[in-house]
Amino acid sequence: MKRLLLLSLLLVTALAGCNLGMSDDAGPATIQPRPQITDQPLPTLGYSTQIPQTGGTPAPTPISQISGAQLYTLLNQVTANSLLNTITTLQNFKTRHVNSTQSSATEGIGAAANWLYGEFLKIQDQSRGNFQAFTHPFKATYNGQTTDQRNIVGIINGTLPNTPAIVIGAHYDSRTDDLTDAAGVAPGADDNGSGVAAVLEMARVLSQLRPRSTIILVLFSAEEVNRQGSTAFVRDYIKFYNIPVRVMINIDTVGSTNDRFGNVNDHELRIFSAGPDTSPSRDMARMIDFITDNHSTDLKLIFVEDIDREGRFGDHFSFSEAGIPAVRIIEALEDHTNREGRDWVQYIEPDYLRKSVRTLTTMVLALADGLPYPQTIVVRDMGDGMRRLVWEQVEGATGYIVALRRVGDVTFEQQFSAGTGTTAFDCDCFTSDRFRGISVAAINENGIMGPLSPEVVVP
Repeated sequence: MKRLLLLSLLLVTALAGCNLGMSDDAGPATIQPRPQITDQPLPTLGYSTQIPQTGGTPAPTPISQISGAQLYTLLNQVTANSLLNTITTLQNFKTRHVNSTQSSATEGIGAAANWLYGEFLKIQDQSRGNFQAFTHPFKATYNGQTTDQRNIVGIINGTLPNTPAIVIGAHYDSRTDDLTDAAGVAPGADDNGSGVAAVLEMARVLSQLRPRSTIILVLFSAEEVNRQGSTAFVRDYIKFYNIPVRVMINIDTVGSTNDRFGNVNDHELRIFSAGPDTSPSRDMARMIDFITDNHSTDLKLIFVEDIDREGRFGDHFSFSEAGIPAVRIIEALEDHTNREGRDWVQYIEPDYLRKSVRTLTTMVLALADGLPYPQTIVVRDMGDGMRRLVWEQVEGATGYIVALRRVGDVTFEQQFSAGTGTTAFDCDCFTSDRFRGISVAAINENGIMGPLSPEVVVP
């Protein structure tokens, strides 16, 4: 049985004192953390917990409901009409192939890039200083042609310095069945207009808040031609300016519920990550899975033990290859029939797309505002078969969540909670034949869970 506690995972991140370019010809700008907005408190998530009795296997925690009206208010701003309008606009550019025209105001990848940058600028203007937009220029070469391309970037500054940022990405270029065809109709509604619509909607919603951690939202060009846009972004910004990144979440194709055989899955998304089991990306996927299984997200995750579908790739590869934890979020089933040149907006399932974006918004909001995880977590032998799990107290914590991964499991399938001031738990169950690893997270004053600690291997 999956975990039963309603929580939201937040990874404490901020990007302070890093330099990022502000336009194609502007020099780098320094991004500084700004004060928390006091008239817009972060949402409070409610949950009910049960401290297990000493000894035996910790009991599961019962389900409860979100009590934070603020979070509901944010999620209710995600509408199917807004998402479909974005996809329709992108589709109407005819093609967003990397080698398509850059001089037209109504067609090609140049027009698409201009429109997307304009949408980010609108969010910037409405954000009361929370959101900052710019473009990242780079060269792309495909089919013997070198072109000037742009990644479109927005930043929501965090309030805590010296903590890693969260990168949310989606590619906006498209293709036909013939990848060399730069002029043919390539609407790219689901792949990846759905991901672009998700990032724009998340930018609008999350830019209303001032999270603890910095969020970087990127719309990549040239993904379809060996992900040249994300590779350039990692090289030119993430690595060049030594920006710490907690995780990169690649949103790619999240708007369809069916496959070519008529099967339908309208209640799940898949999450992919690079192995092995102990890799940073796999650990992050496990942590994100823990979020959705313990939170009232509209859609749950299918945990896939691979970096992507066989023979396929995405922008998360560029981050994983650079040693940055990265995952891909994609719809549950593969719709091969309506792809490439047949990928039209009428094949998008509006409610599923809305639920995908609400789930992602909750996930990212969680990742952006949690207390740091406890330090120095150890399992001590107390004699007579009893063992004690001990962790250091986290300042400001109102409680803790202990996640346990059983032997043979790839995800955390059991957990229990500890109250304020509790930093130890005795149990005869903390043995290597029962549990592979243990992680602990702190709960803040709003009832929000922060990041899980690195897994402690049970001796």
